[in-house]
Amino acid sequence: MTRSSQFRYPLPSPRQGNPADDALLELRRADEKVLRSDTELPFHRVGDVPCVVVAAERPSAVIVHVHGGGYRRGSAAGFSEFAGRLAASIGAQVILPEYSLAPEKPFPCAIHDVLSVLAAVREHEADVPIFLSGDSAGGGVALAAAIAQDDLTWLSGLILISPWIDLRLTAGSYRRCASSDAWFSHQAAAAAAKDYLQGWPDDDPLASPVLGVKSPLAPLCVLASTGEVLADDSLKLAQAAAEHDIPFTLYMQPALPHDWPILMPQARASKQALEVIASFVAQCRVRDADGSVAQH
Repeated sequence: MTRSSQFRYPLPSPRQGNPADDALLELRRADEKVLRSDTELPFHRVGDVPCVVVAAERPSAVIVHVHGGGYRRGSAAGFSEFAGRLAASIGAQVILPEYSLAPEKPFPCAIHDVLSVLAAVREHEADVPIFLSGDSAGGGVALAAAIAQDDLTWLSGLILISPWIDLRLTAGSYRRCASSDAWFSHQAAAAAAKDYLQGWPDDDPLASPVLGVKSPLAPLCVLASTGEVLADDSLKLAQAAAEHDIPFTLYMQPALPHDWPILMPQARASKQALEVIASFVAQCRVRDADGSVAQH
């Protein structure tokens, strides 16, 4: 696929992948049993992608949140509880895309889905600030969708929670934090990356979007644990943002698991994380109003 003026990096066409094996299908079924909400939420089509939409009363911002799951697990409905907490803490409408999962739909299918959702949101929600967020692998898809676009003046900010944004898997934190991260590991990352990439180069900036960070980019808010194997991904992102004069908030806490704001809803640390995100959103809205970032 040739590069068009819409994209900062060449965005390949969607590819057809391989069927999920029985072990992965069983993991997905187990996820749904754990994460399924007591309240069944209807799906809405946003840019041809089914989405779960959770909104605070009279929302004053829109957040498109890309859920985690190693690029091959997770669902919009399964992350609706977190979306509800996020919406309430900020006073926002949160849109959860049911994006394509690997190995059936490998790189770059998920990025295409998120770009489709963002285009529809831009068209219909032009009067309120728009934020893009993601956790774990969803953070990788979100960042890739952001850096793919030449024009980001419409995006008020990026919010990434324990983002997995470097699929080269060479970070020292895989070894340093192996004993302290009960949720993720180098072995799990290697298996997920193989299913997602299916032969695509892991150093493509859209596959490992930390490699493609450059100005202009929307302000960043990144939350991670110093004890998770993806800690160095967030540190690399902070370095890249500093090198390119991108506004950046980095919130790292010790002794917390990967993706803790999602996985530990009742914990004080998770409530503090939402406070950090709410403060970041407020700062971005002030920046927008002051004209530091082009208004919507």
